[in-house]
Amino acid sequence: MIELFNIAYGMATSLISDSIGMHSTMYVPEMEIVSIDEFTNVAYNSIDKNKGYFIVSQVFLNYLEGETVMLMSTRSAKALTECYAKMDDSLNPDDPDDVKSCTLEITNIVSSALLGRIGDLTNTEIYFQPPEIRIFDHTKLSEMNRNQEFTQVIVIKIIIDVDTTEVKGNMYILLKEDSFEKFKLALDYFIESYSG
Repeated sequence: MIELFNIAYGMATSLISDSIGMHSTMYVPEMEIVSIDEFTNVAYNSIDKNKGYFIVSQVFLNYLEGETVMLMSTRSAKALTECYAKMDDSLNPDDPDDVKSCTLEITNIVSSALLGRIGDLTNTEIYFQPPEIRIFDHTKLSEMNRNQEFTQVIVIKIIIDVDTTEVKGNMYILLKEDSFEKFKLALDYFIESYSG
C-alpha cells in the first residue's frame, strides 16, 4: 500500500516544488489502517499537547465517499508559509490568514494527489467540497469524526523537506464501509498492475 502512496506523493512533490519555487521532497514514513473506534486515540497520541495545531477537513464524493483530515502544527504551518513567502513577498508568516491559506494549499495538493491517483486506477472522478480550516482543540477530538457513517481510517504520517525546512503533518482519510471496500479493490488492481 505504501508504494501507491509514494507514487501519488511523488506527483504532489512536483506540484509543491512548483508552487513554492524550491526543490522539495515528500515521504511517508508511517501509515496504518485503523477502525473509527481507534481513531480518537490514534490522533491524540500523535500530537504534542504543548503545541498548537491547525485542522483542515475536506469532504470528497463520487466513487469514494469520505473525508480527509490534516493535522499540522502551527509551527510547521508557519515554516511552510516562510517557504511560500520566499516566492511571494505578499505573504507574511506572522499573518494568521496567510498561514491558514498556505496550510489549505498544501493540504489540497496532498489530498488531491492521493485520491486523484485512486481515481485514475478506478477510471472515476472524485469530487471535493471546499475545505474547512480551524484551530485544533485536542480536548474535542471526538469532533473530528462528525459523520457517524465512517468506519475505517487510513492514517498517514507525512514529512515534507523544503530546502532546510521540515514540515510534518498527519493525514487521516475517513471512509465509509463501502468506500473502504472500493479502496481495497483499487489497491488490489494497483498491486496487480505494478507487479505484472
